[in-house]
Amino acid sequence: MAQSDNTNIKDLPMYKKSLDVFKLSRHIAAYITYDKDIIAMHTSKNYLDKYADKLVIDALGLVPKIVETENEINPIKKIKQAKALRFFIDRLYYTSKHLDNNTTNSSDFIRLLRIELKKLRILHRQYVKSLVQQN
Repeated sequence: MAQSDNTNIKDLPMYKKSLDVFKLSRHIAAYITYDKDIIAMHTSKNYLDKYADKLVIDALGLVPKIVETENEINPIKKIKQAKALRFFIDRLYYTSKHLDNNTTNSSDFIRLLRIELKKLRILHRQYVKSLVQQN
């Protein structure tokens, strides 16, 4: 991948917001699970640890999907991949909603995450529209 491609991807608002969502998700998961790492959350029997793990893994999956979408050459596949990003955003939203309903000590942070996810949905919609207009 050329340096100019990296710069273009890093400048995308969708990319930047996805990184913000990942960082916030990781901080929330660390707070809920008392600083457990991903493997410890994944292997834990505690349901909050499982949901925290799910939150982090789904947030982590956003950025590579955006890069994969941007690097797609076929415009039709590019639009399909861009639309598929909504699945990850929705799954993050529902996981955060579940955590908000089942935890009391981090509800303010989780509400902040849901606000950021709503912003990401808006950016996603604009991103898909821009790809459709390019064709």
